[in-house]
This record gives sequence, structure tokens and C-alpha cells, in this order.
Amino acid sequence: MKQATNPFAPVPLWRKRLPGYAAMGAATVAMAVGLIAMQHARTTVAGTLLPVSEADAAAYGISAVYQLDNGSYRVEGSQKGFQSDVQAAVTLDAEGNVSAVEILSQAETDSLGGQCVNPEFTSQYQGAAPFTLAGKSYTVTDPATGAAYASAGASSEASAAEDFDPAQWNVSDTSPEAEATRRMYAAGLTLSALNGEPLADELAPPLDSSAEAVARRKLYAAGLSKSARDGEEQALPYADWSAEKQAAYRLAQAELTTGQTSAGAVSADLTEVDALSGATITSTAVTNIVNNSYFYVTEVLRAE
Repeated sequence: MKQATNPFAPVPLWRKRLPGYAAMGAATVAMAVGLIAMQHARTTVAGTLLPVSEADAAAYGISAVYQLDNGSYRVEGSQKGFQSDVQAAVTLDAEGNVSAVEILSQAETDSLGGQCVNPEFTSQYQGAAPFTLAGKSYTVTDPATGAAYASAGASSEASAAEDFDPAQWNVSDTSPEAEATRRMYAAGLTLSALNGEPLADELAPPLDSSAEAVARRKLYAAGLSKSARDGEEQALPYADWSAEKQAAYRLAQAELTTGQTSAGAVSADLTEVDALSGATITSTAVTNIVNNSYFYVTEVLRAE
């Protein structure tokens, strides 16, 4: 005989929570399906995926190539940036003219290299490749043939630094400033490295923070010195200027400030692309991806 259920018996806690668990499980499954669909939508390309040989993938630094429905090509590649691998997709026609550049992934410094994702930067790659970096000593090299297309002044200067080891520069100077300079050169962040030149023989004069220099700066700022009254700059920049102005002066002298570039550093035969301010390594990575994509389309795809 079936025992009657006691309507007043307490309901187990798991039974009370069962509807909630079921709802949470359904929501989780729906979210996973949605994320998969979103990712698939982001990676779907309206075209045909073309085969790429391992040799070409290694030589040109590319990972995928599509022939789009309109007859153009989408080439995806990767290059080492300052602190991450920069991945980009380049759209070109059969003649090697670039119509679009899209940064797929990067983890560069937000205020510097991370700006490569902005349309203001990527839109510069328009028209006929190869591209060079405006105001920078930069050489475009065909990854398959080794042919070089040097920016003006780049080829003659680059050879002087080919065998230069920054670790051997002023080895007797073990100061933090000297070590920082060696590391900056090795990372391609000094003007000499950008121009393909060895490091200079000595460091710039240190900032003068003596009581006398501080007093002179205050006198000038108060309009009490002769140079201030005559409307002239102070005669001794490294002694009389503020630390900020001294830094700005050094950057201007080294032509590293925005709006100033080295004279004759860009070839008239190549399309100019401005480097991101202070982020030449990231700019170079993107430019290399674009140029390698151009060489792959014109040398491999057009030859088939």
C-alpha cells in the first residue's frame, strides 16, 4: 500500500534550488553558444581560404591567405613588436595595391604602440606598396629574394652599425645612465639606432641641479636676469633651463620630437608612412606585415 505524502513535511534545500540551478545552466549554455557564434562571425572571411606552403609562411611571416569574392586578397601575418606579437590583416589587389589594413591583435603600450589600431594610422597604408617609415632610416627587404629598397641615407649608414655591439660601448662607464643608453640602443629607441649608426662616444651633459643653476632659473622666470629683460633665451641651456625644458631641448636636438624629422630620411620611390610617435618598433612591425603581404601577392600568387 502506497504511503501518503505528508504535505507538512519540510522540502529539501536542493529541491528548492533546483529550478534556479536549471535556469543558471541554461543561461550558461546560451552564453557559450553566443560567444562561439560571435567569434565565428569575427573570423569569417567572405572568400576562399588558399593553401600556403610552410616555406612561404616562414619566409613571408604569414598565417592565412584568402581570395575574396571581389578578386582581391586578404593576407594575415605577424611580426614582433616592442612587447608583443602584432598580428594584422592586409587587403590587396592582384597588383599589390593596398586597400585596407586591420590590426587583429596586439599588446603594445597603450599610449604608444597600442595606437596602431587607430584608423588614423592604418589608413596611411593606401595605394601602391612597398611602404617606408617617414622620417626614419628604414629599409624594405624582399623576404624571398633579399632585394633591398632603402630609404634615402639608410643603406650607407646601416653598414656602419651592422657589427656594432652596444654592450661594448664605453665599457668603463658603468653608471645607470650609460647602461640605460645601451639598452635603449639595443631596443632601437635611440636616434643612432633608428638611423643605423653606432652610439656616440659620450653621453649628453648631465642636468645641472646645483643651487646656482636653480637660482639662475628662478631669476630668469621672475624676469630679473638680463636675458629675460632682453627677451632672449638663457645663454646656458643645460645650466639655466628647468629639467623639463632641458629634456625638451635634448629631444629637439636629437630630432625625436613630433613634427621634426631627419632631413632626407625617406626615399621618394616608396610610399611614406608616419611612424607612431615614440613607437617606431610597433610601426615597423605593421609596415613589415604590409610589405611582406605585398611581396607574397606579387611574387607568389601572381606567379601561379
